[in-house]
Amino acid sequence: MKESFEEKNGRKLQTKPRQPKSALIRNIAILVLSVAFLVTGVTMVYAESLLGRINTVVDESTAGDNPFEQTSADPGTIVESKPEDHPEADDEGLKKVGGLWHDDMIANILVMGVDDYQPNDPGRTDSMMLVTIDTRHRQLKVTSFMRDMYVAIPGCSSNRINTAYSIDGPSLLVSTIEANFGIDIDRWVVVDFSAFNEIIDAMGGVEITLTQAEADLVNRYSGDPRWNLSEGTFVLSGAQARYYSRIRAIGDDFERTERQRKVFAAIVDKFKDSDIATINNVLYNTLNLIQTNMSRNYILNLASQSLTYLNYDLYEMRIPGDGQYEAAYVTISGTRAAVLVPDREACSESLVDFVFGDAAEYEAAQNAE
Repeated sequence: MKESFEEKNGRKLQTKPRQPKSALIRNIAILVLSVAFLVTGVTMVYAESLLGRINTVVDESTAGDNPFEQTSADPGTIVESKPEDHPEADDEGLKKVGGLWHDDMIANILVMGVDDYQPNDPGRTDSMMLVTIDTRHRQLKVTSFMRDMYVAIPGCSSNRINTAYSIDGPSLLVSTIEANFGIDIDRWVVVDFSAFNEIIDAMGGVEITLTQAEADLVNRYSGDPRWNLSEGTFVLSGAQARYYSRIRAIGDDFERTERQRKVFAAIVDKFKDSDIATINNVLYNTLNLIQTNMSRNYILNLASQSLTYLNYDLYEMRIPGDGQYEAAYVTISGTRAAVLVPDREACSESLVDFVFGDAAEYEAAQNAE
């Protein structure tokens, strides 16, 4: 008989081998595609009901329902145009649209995890991942953007990249990434971090391996009344997992991003093992915490091919990459702040090569260096 959430929570489990990085990448990509697939799996009438709970934002730059024919490119861009003889600008379809690199057979969706720190504060993006569905090379790609990058924000002074969201929401963050790195982003999705509490608790918690230092912080600050975590593998509640994914007191931004990936992976693992009634309940109660500029038809078009996309090979990169930034201190709003100053030209070139080229060849070239 399966143990209940109350019986399992906080109980130390057998330590499992750590998931390989490729599995984590697959799980992040599945998070973007699986919602679209799941809501269409129970009849179209119910799908319409579920999709109606998503907060959809319509803007003029994202009109259209086909993921692979539209562009959101805006002529206003900070990054200098690359030469038209860029190695990737060949017969395969890569082109400049409004100063941004674009391919009609590749869809770029920016996924943002946001926490509201105060009642009237839009919050800042704690996680920014570009999910690329590449039908040309039959690949899924996930690019993580480090939140402490110090970049030019269109119409504003330079700041950490995640500040763009707090200034003017997802559209400004999209414009900031496009302007600094020169790639076209087709759509965006914003997930309220409180959704993770609801999802995780509805599924009975998620299994996470903790260090002693991480366990101490979760015990003290997560808000969960059970203070019995220690080093090892435990089933965490929504509040515990949420705090764990946001820990800043241990390690740097790179380690925090890794913790977020572990939580995402654990959520998807639970989805795979859940029955349809549990999944429907989770979706119904959490889709209202998702905001996107994808239309219903756009989501349904993605859903119709989601099983194909999920069988694509998956690849990951990070911006800035190794050797593509300098750690520095700058003054932001009168306060000295630690930031990463990216080499924009190097980052842009790497991002274009990875997103629009063959990621397998890109990865092989990086490993050979």
